[in-house]
Amino acid sequence: MESCLFKGTVHHERRLPTQHAFDYQMYFFWLKLSEIELLSESTRGFAFNGIAPYQFRSRDYLTFAQPKSIFEMDSAIRSKMQELGSGTVDGDLFFMGQIRALGIFFSPVNFYFHRKHGEHSFDWMLAEVSNTPWNQQHYYLVNMKEQSDSQKAFHVSPFNPIDMQYKWQIAQPSDTFSMALSCYQQQRHFTASLALRKQALNSHSMTKLILKMPSTTLFSVVGIYWQALKLFFKRTPVYPHPDNANHSVQENNNVKKIYI
Repeated sequence: MESCLFKGTVHHERRLPTQHAFDYQMYFFWLKLSEIELLSESTRGFAFNGIAPYQFRSRDYLTFAQPKSIFEMDSAIRSKMQELGSGTVDGDLFFMGQIRALGIFFSPVNFYFHRKHGEHSFDWMLAEVSNTPWNQQHYYLVNMKEQSDSQKAFHVSPFNPIDMQYKWQIAQPSDTFSMALSCYQQQRHFTASLALRKQALNSHSMTKLILKMPSTTLFSVVGIYWQALKLFFKRTPVYPHPDNANHSVQENNNVKKIYI
């Protein structure tokens, strides 16, 4: 099986207009979509659309499609990639992100990687971004070879304005995985990064995860609001949700190179 856990460091660094940085240890699930149902049958503590300490529920993702099965989830990911300009995607799909834990689901961003049949490298990555507390989703498509900048088109953090560009740095997933996303507005304001190492995904590793971190989702929620409180006390400017923003801008600009 190619599915696994990734464990490592999540790092956030804000440079403008307030300086603020933190990092913490986190687990991420790396799941080959075609293996998820088999994992659910063979791995204690993990379930697909069922009951377990850690649950992968298809309807937690791709809410525009409300998928009820792996087949529907697979179809929705391919359709969204093609809608955003990937061309034909008929290879293997992989999910990377957080899953429901102790009945609680929270995942600020999920990633879907596409790899052509018979190849080792991934050619496309679809980022599914959610915002809190508005519970909206937006999608950015990244060509893994070019990794062109994306025009920000979706309100996420109240401490970042909408008029920004995203710069991607994504390594090919292997035994390690690293990614950095930086927000620019002439200068770099903010960077979020991952530095992770592969671990096995089986009944033994799930038992260890449950004992060490019963809910990665609850850990993430508490961490986000705690860091937001620190930024508030540092008098970091707050940008309200742009209710009238044109959220279709990304579809027109997400594969266009922006030079800064």
